Amino acid sequence: MAKLTKQVQQELAMDMTPMIDCVFLLMIFFVLVIDLSQNELEDLILPAAEYAVADEDPPETRPVINIMQDGRMIFKGTTFYDPAEHGDNYTTLRPMFTEWRDHIAQEENIKKKTVGGGMTMTVIEEPVLVRADKWTEWHFVGKFMEACTNPEAAYPQLELALSEQDKEEKMLKGRGQ
Repeated sequence: MAKLTKQVQQELAMDMTPMIDCVFLLMIFFVLVIDLSQNELEDLILPAAEYAVADEDPPETRPVINIMQDGRMIFKGTTFYDPAEHGDNYTTLRPMFTEWRDHIAQEENIKKKTVGGGMTMTVIEEPVLVRADKWTEWHFVGKFMEACTNPEAAYPQLELALSEQDKEEKMLKGRGQ
């Protein structure tokens, strides 16, 4: 007679706690990364352009200035110029230019150049992205461009942000107007 052996079967349960923890950590990471990548962009309706070059691979250190419809100039959430408060005094932009020059510009992009009148100034050869609302009065953009030519600014290259589609027109079509 054969011996009958009793085999005890035991169910193994998988502990899902570490898996859930990892998923939540990944979700938090992606939420933070998405938020940080958009922290320089204000909610603007950009003007549409028929002919524009796509901004495929922008430099990570490129400064982005947002010029609002009312003329406020905002950099990284801080308003450096407000026409209601500062009037025609654009010297309030100087701390912003100093911050760009000290913290954003890389050494290989800083060059000494002789400009009109034989004056030598330090020029940062890295473009500034100007994002202006579709309804911003253009003299505010012009004043910012003029401020970029001052010796303390030293940013001779500007890029203008445009939209492929008119966001406002798209919103109006969605409402059936």
